[in-house]
Amino acid sequence: MWARADRAVLVIGEAPASEGQRGRATDADERRARHAALAAQLDRVRDTEPPRAGPPSTTGAHTHTVSPGGVPLPRDPGPGALIATAAARHPRRTLHIIAWGDEAADRATPDGHPDHDAPPEAIWHRADSTMSWSATACTVALAELAQFPGRFRPVLHALTEAARAYADAPGDAAFSWQRSETRAGRTSPRPVPRAFNQLALGSYNEKLVIESIREAGALSRVEIAEQTGLTPQAVSRITRNLLTAGLLAEDGRQSAGAGKPRVPLRLRPDAASAIGVHLDPEMISVVAVDLCGGILDRRQMHLFERRDPGWCLEHMTRLALESAAVARQASEALLGVGVAVPGPVDARAGIVLDPPLFDGWEQVELKAELIERLGTAVIVEKDATAAAIGERWLGAADRAGDFVYLYLGAGAGSGAFLNGDVYRGTTGNAGEMGELCAIRTGLLTDEGGPRMVAECAPISAVVDQAREAGLVVPQGDGAYDWVCEAAARGDDRAVTVLENVARTVALGAVGIIDLLDVELLVVGGPAVLPSVADLYLGQISAAVNRFPVARRVRDVHVAQSRPNQAAEVGAASSVFHSAFTPRLSPRGRSARGASPHA
Repeated sequence: MWARADRAVLVIGEAPASEGQRGRATDADERRARHAALAAQLDRVRDTEPPRAGPPSTTGAHTHTVSPGGVPLPRDPGPGALIATAAARHPRRTLHIIAWGDEAADRATPDGHPDHDAPPEAIWHRADSTMSWSATACTVALAELAQFPGRFRPVLHALTEAARAYADAPGDAAFSWQRSETRAGRTSPRPVPRAFNQLALGSYNEKLVIESIREAGALSRVEIAEQTGLTPQAVSRITRNLLTAGLLAEDGRQSAGAGKPRVPLRLRPDAASAIGVHLDPEMISVVAVDLCGGILDRRQMHLFERRDPGWCLEHMTRLALESAAVARQASEALLGVGVAVPGPVDARAGIVLDPPLFDGWEQVELKAELIERLGTAVIVEKDATAAAIGERWLGAADRAGDFVYLYLGAGAGSGAFLNGDVYRGTTGNAGEMGELCAIRTGLLTDEGGPRMVAECAPISAVVDQAREAGLVVPQGDGAYDWVCEAAARGDDRAVTVLENVARTVALGAVGIIDLLDVELLVVGGPAVLPSVADLYLGQISAAVNRFPVARRVRDVHVAQSRPNQAAEVGAASSVFHSAFTPRLSPRGRSARGASPHA
């Protein structure tokens, strides 16, 4: 490839028919993410017009540069040198040369036949006026990725990196890149935003070791073998690989015990990071989180009047890019972006399906839009599901078993962690509990179906009922906080209102406990402020231990959520969860493509 703004030449070689598909096949999410990343960088190259080079200096005439993952090329070889090199390296392959701009006018004949200067193996093509060279290059790259995924993944990454490096510092030469015959994996790429699956580990056992260390905080090799059932030799090999890869570090402290001192291993917080975005009817919240759950950056923007998709997408993108810049400075790899949104959603496609309190959000393709704008992998989760993932990832050992996360905010929902993995259901909408509350309270429509329960929007329900009770609640943002502060001061009317909302939500939680038979219920979300957390937990705990059918054989522990900003931290954690959670089988894949059962 050779390009200078709108002038370009793309040289494509036909692959022998005997070369079959190699490596793990791509899915739609991977193709979409890789296309967005490459297109973003090639568009930057196309929009960069370097100054025309002057007469070559005595030193510059002999200098060469190496594009990441490519081969040594002259400082600006020009399209002719590039074509000659390609023909010499592939003497038995037919080369197709697509030209844009001056190169198309000067070299390509109208009927597509080679001109007198072209190698005999080359066929020139004049690009149609509707084609851009950057979009054509992306199309060709995706076609090869689909046909030869294992072989082409590192090549595609190398091309993206070369374009990024050029756009960052274009100098006075045109952009040129030639594919290397060597495997790009032999070189170490610079730390840049990458799709989470690019850092995905190679085996179930590697992920199992990481999971064990993450839950415990730090483990020696002997303790890892005891907990996982792996042989000491396997643990030694896996931990050595993870140490080399930079995911683990040896703790300075040594475990006590007879014999050789045991050196604990821990996750390196700066080994990776992720961005979490929470879209709520009242605000957009964004965090950057390191691999151990530390907050690297936090940003918020209130949505006072506008909540339309275009406006929200613009500011979600801006805030995410700002946090990503901070994350890149603090970690070695930015793995992707997780987005938490109110349900209902089509989690497979990342489409938001007309959630309550969001006018104009019918069929919004949020995932595709953000992939194109951010140029990295994006996961879209329902807010309650994201909060459950965050609780699992950051809650350590006491969140290792089955549990349900009860998420209370602008709405009420739940997320479940069952059999070692988050349960999303077929479409990603598992956990809706409003109808359970309606059935418990006897609120039915004229047709006999469940009716919308006001208390299933806890924040607005508390404010409305407080005003009905005679409290002079201020208008606008902060009204819910005001009622909670009044309850914390002992105002009987505020306490009664909050208890009423909590009791109604608790009835839905009873239905969830009866259905799923779990012993841990975690409560969190924007409505569960520290000042009123005990009030919510008390009402919910009383209900789930009094009313369920199996109450005599099961005590349900009700705990407050640990991560601050549960949905956005959970959204970032969903990226880590996707990359590092051990799964045994690809069958029975859930809405986002991960196996719903370990």
